[in-house]
Amino acid sequence: MFCKVMSGALQGIECYLVTVEVDISTGLPCMELVGFLSSEVREAKERVRVAMHNCNASVPTGRVTVNLSPANVRKAGSSFDLPIAAGILGAMKRVEEIWFSQALFAGELGLDGSIRGVKGILPMVLEARKRGFKACVIPKENVKEGKLVRGISVFGVSHLEEVIELISQKQIPVPEEKKEEKSTKSEKEPDFLEVIGQETVKRAALAAAAGFHHFLMLGPPGVGKTMIAKRIPGILPGLSEEDCLEVSKVYSISGLLKEGKLMTAPPYVAPHHSVTLQALTGGGRVPVPGALSLAHKGVLFLDEMAEFKRSSLDSMRQPLEEKKIEIIRNAGAFSYPADFMLVGAMNLCPCGYFPDIGKCRCSMSERKRYMGRVSGPLLDRMDICVIVEPPAMSVLMEEGKKTGQTGSREMADLVKAARKIQKERYEGTGILCNSQLKGKMIKEHCKLDKPTERILDEIFRKRELGPRAYYRTLKLSRTIADLEKSRRIEKEHVIEALSYSSGLDIFNKGAWENI
Repeated sequence: MFCKVMSGALQGIECYLVTVEVDISTGLPCMELVGFLSSEVREAKERVRVAMHNCNASVPTGRVTVNLSPANVRKAGSSFDLPIAAGILGAMKRVEEIWFSQALFAGELGLDGSIRGVKGILPMVLEARKRGFKACVIPKENVKEGKLVRGISVFGVSHLEEVIELISQKQIPVPEEKKEEKSTKSEKEPDFLEVIGQETVKRAALAAAAGFHHFLMLGPPGVGKTMIAKRIPGILPGLSEEDCLEVSKVYSISGLLKEGKLMTAPPYVAPHHSVTLQALTGGGRVPVPGALSLAHKGVLFLDEMAEFKRSSLDSMRQPLEEKKIEIIRNAGAFSYPADFMLVGAMNLCPCGYFPDIGKCRCSMSERKRYMGRVSGPLLDRMDICVIVEPPAMSVLMEEGKKTGQTGSREMADLVKAARKIQKERYEGTGILCNSQLKGKMIKEHCKLDKPTERILDEIFRKRELGPRAYYRTLKLSRTIADLEKSRRIEKEHVIEALSYSSGLDIFNKGAWENI
């Protein structure tokens, strides 16, 4: 007696099909699982055996051999319990064969026959639809997530007895579609109107969001750095359909897709400075995405940036360029997307109050050592670096008037308009934002007139800046021009772009030591 059942396993954020082959033959009663399996998969034989016994569908006497193919790829997780149980039922001729050729199974079994949720259902259902399957049988706990995929029937089951009843039908039924209840919750999102003063820094944040540029804020505690960072996702455009699915798959395999809803807004991830390297970049015995991948197409905020371990900060240098994380393990290579906007905030000394000599208690060597925790190559990848100073008391006193201040709604409209210009300009090139420009594309789309070139050349000679800073300034100038709806990059745009990198001078040549 032989049966084949289709299931899925994860590699990176993608799913590949696994064929669960079950053979029942004469011999001593036992169940053997083969196919390069992790410990949790090998333990499935006990869960399946007891669960089937408690559902009056005992494993037949004889030798039961289960093979998970392809056998050269390591299988991990508990999602193979349900397909193994279904395969045994199929080999016993207890159910209809049509389900095994046209449906995909995934789920974890409890000893009482209950079926529990598993991670990564979204990419599994997407792969099943891609391969032409008509249905997916998954845990009821994951059914909302599975039904996000249109064009395939998704059945949610909570007990093995329900599975037996379902797959005993001679045809795959069409599941009833229930209307989704609209949420009545209206949580107020953080608004830039709540940030009093700091109009210059808000303008820098606007430019960063418009071109998806990396953004670093320097300054003493309590001046609004964290407030500004938390409000940046609110002015970013919503995710496209393609990005929505990609981000949702990352959250699905991490078990973080809330209420079975797609991620439609850019994510915001803010790990604590004590985060481990593995939690930041991803990995583990069974590799999972880290904070860099969870921030894909959104904002990764590093508060107290200088307090992070040097190794953790330097691990971001390659992902900032490649837009992905490559993890190599004995079981294979795993690739996770990591196209995020890095937003950092840090003080200028351990006590935080430098350059206010009246408050700062740190020695010169302490300041120098503290600033040196962030490496030069990482700083060189920050397109915008501004110093955030405390707002004047008169501005704070006029908080209720909010005169001349810009809110998130107006800023979001400006970002949307600038992104539309960029999308039309780079149509067909695969580039969406100015920050993604490289090589010849920079020269083609960031041309300057002769007088502006001379000004830029003179400033770069005086500040002794390198090629990366030069191209960074050109791309940022292009973004500022887009915000102003200007086809050409004018002198004013270049000067504004240069002003947003003035904070990097604090790190160069120890100019701040003479204060």
